[in-house]
Amino acid sequence: MGKRFKKIYIEITNICNLDCHFCPKTKRKLAFMPFDLCKKAMLESKDLAEEITLHLMGEPLLHPDIEKIIFFAQEEGIRINLTTNATLVSKYQHLLLNQAIRRINFSVHGIKVNYSKEDQQRILHEVIEFTKIAQEKRDDLIIIYRLWNIDNESNRILLDQIEQEFNVKLEEETKKISTKIKNNAYVHYDESFDWPDPKDEIRSERGYCHGLTTHIGILVDGTVVPCCLDNDGNIPLGNITEQKIAGVLAGSRAMAMKKGFQDRKLIEDLCKKCTYIKRLERNRDKS
Repeated sequence: MGKRFKKIYIEITNICNLDCHFCPKTKRKLAFMPFDLCKKAMLESKDLAEEITLHLMGEPLLHPDIEKIIFFAQEEGIRINLTTNATLVSKYQHLLLNQAIRRINFSVHGIKVNYSKEDQQRILHEVIEFTKIAQEKRDDLIIIYRLWNIDNESNRILLDQIEQEFNVKLEEETKKISTKIKNNAYVHYDESFDWPDPKDEIRSERGYCHGLTTHIGILVDGTVVPCCLDNDGNIPLGNITEQKIAGVLAGSRAMAMKKGFQDRKLIEDLCKKCTYIKRLERNRDKS
């Protein structure tokens, strides 16, 4: 029998070492999730989700206990999906090869807006060298280079470097969702998107979301949110410091939201202002 969710996002930190214009930042207190709380979140998520993503906001490799977290996942047989801005790949190369990690998303669009051309090339070279090592030692590890800013001319700098080092031709203008680089390594193209904001105008009161169906999120303080785009915890469903995840999901607010999605009704104000559904529809049409 399949598990309830495809993935659960566990935000082990909301701290980041970059300053990207497309990231909304968080108004919440900046923190690292305590290791004991992280273990609780992971153990409860293990039975509910096919994999755990150590990300919602923040850069997970900044967590002071990141090695303990990954080794704990390995001991418990938990599958990790890691999203990183790629700036710490050299420091943690050994850790990124751990068997618990089944997929790494390198958000290379982030280094593009924070570094000079020379530093962009240096960091991308480190990612490429790691990818080559990983393909020798971990043929099951999926590696994604994210370029979620298509139609940006400066992407060509990064694409040219990938083409040269992997001897492959990449055509971003095709706007396919993914293009294979080599073996289990891909470039993932998409447009940048606007994170929903309580201050935005209502977009629609009808629609469907994958939140509470394919995924949920757990913020750094243990707050459970229905969607990975609720970056400020505007829809707190409960907190795992007070009850189990299953108990939170059985609460009235979560149940009302889920029924609303099933009926194509958006119950929460933040959902009524979210435009991400347009991206889901566009990607569905491409696939």
